Amino acid sequence: MRIETNRLIIRDFERRDAEDLFKIVRQENIVRFMRDWSEAGSSPESYYGYIDWHQTQKNSTDIYENKRYVVALKDTDKMIGMVGMGLEDSLNEVEVAYFISNDYYKQGYGSEATSALVDWCFTNSDVPYLILTIDKENVPSHNLAEKCGFELFEKRIPIGHKQANMVSDTYFYYRKSNPKKEKLND
Repeated sequence: MRIETNRLIIRDFERRDAEDLFKIVRQENIVRFMRDWSEAGSSPESYYGYIDWHQTQKNSTDIYENKRYVVALKDTDKMIGMVGMGLEDSLNEVEVAYFISNDYYKQGYGSEATSALVDWCFTNSDVPYLILTIDKENVPSHNLAEKCGFELFEKRIPIGHKQANMVSDTYFYYRKSNPKKEKLND
């Protein structure tokens, strides 16, 4: 997959991204809100299997499969973050995911990449909506969700289990409707 925006390229992972991935997933906010990324590898090379698996999926347009893509600067192709989507098992809905390196916060890269991926998902599928589940404490992610047109649907407090990768016991559930589906319902 390859999506180009004004400033970014969203593309498949390659082994050369392992070093940047290793560094980014160890940054404070990613460790705090997406802990499983930092726990997944003890060295850049430990991400090779993950990257190789994604290479086997690179021609698929099935948004229900869990896929992650590099967010890279258009002029240098340097990895600055990740976007992805896939079926959220406990909710049985397609969820979007993202993170951007601390070095590139507050420059609009997260919303540019996320919006481009969401548009791609709606163009390449008939899914009625996409979701985001965001820890109530992750205020920057809430802001990004709203900037990308996701609407807060409800505040959830899972009973009997804690949502994976959540710091608190409460998360916000966002949705964005597929504009193609809305036009059909008019």
